[in-house]
Amino acid sequence: MRTARASFEHSRMRFALSLAAVVVGAVLAAQRIKRTGARRSLTPSLAPNEEVVRLPDGRRVAVASHGDPQGEPLLLFHGIPGSRLGHEFADAPARERGVRVLCPDRPGIGLSDPKSDRTLSGYSDDVAALADALGLERFAVVGVSGGGPYALACGAKLPDRVTAVGVMAGVGPLDRPGAREGLSKSDLMLLDLSLRRPLLARLMLLAMGWVARVAPSMMLKSLADELGEHDRRYLEEQEREPGAVGLVSTFVEALRQGAKGTVEEYRVCGQPWGFALEEVRAPVHLWQGEDDRMVPVHHAEDMAFRLPRARLDVLPRTGHISLLRHFGDMLDALPTD
Repeated sequence: MRTARASFEHSRMRFALSLAAVVVGAVLAAQRIKRTGARRSLTPSLAPNEEVVRLPDGRRVAVASHGDPQGEPLLLFHGIPGSRLGHEFADAPARERGVRVLCPDRPGIGLSDPKSDRTLSGYSDDVAALADALGLERFAVVGVSGGGPYALACGAKLPDRVTAVGVMAGVGPLDRPGAREGLSKSDLMLLDLSLRRPLLARLMLLAMGWVARVAPSMMLKSLADELGEHDRRYLEEQEREPGAVGLVSTFVEALRQGAKGTVEEYRVCGQPWGFALEEVRAPVHLWQGEDDRMVPVHHAEDMAFRLPRARLDVLPRTGHISLLRHFGDMLDALPTD
């Protein structure tokens, strides 16, 4: 007889297949639109706070900057799915504190060139090369949600350059027992599909991207359905501000080159990271919302227990995205080496 878990997995996969079948027409339409605008999107105009940096191996990395252009450097790693866009929440707090926040697109995301056989721990090499190109000797790193593992990788692999590590609502290692409990349903589905059926994962992401472009309010409503009370309230407040635009733009931009880069993001995050948390020697400050319905508190608690020099702050009446309103406080508390 089929086990309950197997039955659940089968039902979830059937739902995914059905959803993909329903939206495939929309995906194909989106792809036609994408092809007609391909020439334009290959050479997009950059915002004044954006630049494209060339790495020694020839790959391009797109970076958005916020805060004080002459301030202390901090690399801010976006979530999954996400991109360099949508981090306006960092601008005013960073400017007030004399911090230069740099948000790079990871390989295959936004305007950054893809990289074959990429690994999570190997991203630290890209960060070192990017820092060299930008003239940065030492710098802090902060990872948001799915960007948290990349910040920790830099803390482990670049001990002489990383001054401090911050993790905001960060996902922890997924190869420990119970790690998937409490993660959002959409992330769990995309994680499983990216590992087992990457083509289907790409179809689903393309469909979601099409909805985000043509009906952003529908995307925000879908997101709100997975959030807790405090995040929903924050989202409602931000719909009248640039923040809501940022939530849509970071996702749409993540799919600029198609969905392959984002599927790679899920795949890399879902596999062993290639380093142990015990190897992170830089001081680490973890911030976590008590009401986070996307990345549960036990992820932060597990990482805080295993990291050699970690501090964990769990904020009451705060969720996954409403945690962003505390970015200034986080900058104030970011440790130094």
